[in-house]
Amino acid sequence: MGIVTHKDIVSKVVQPRIPIDALKAIEIMSAPVVTINEDASLEEAAKLMSRKRIKKLPVVSDEKLVGIITSTDLVKVEPKLTALIESLRKVS
Repeated sequence: MGIVTHKDIVSKVVQPRIPIDALKAIEIMSAPVVTINEDASLEEAAKLMSRKRIKKLPVVSDEKLVGIITSTDLVKVEPKLTALIESLRKVS
């Protein structure tokens, strides 16, 4: 399992100027992907994202993808986590 991010596309396709039709997702994806269980708290998700320096966190249930939490999602639903999220935005 992996995830293709904006950073993956820029660093592995755009900068080296590789034709995008010549690549498969598996060739540029980040793996292994960091995930969180659907029962985890928003605070746990924010701390994990900050610790791993990621902006998107796949949510799983029984090892199946059920959603994705983004730093923007966390800011919308939990204003007190703003400081953690702001640190994530500086990661780009």
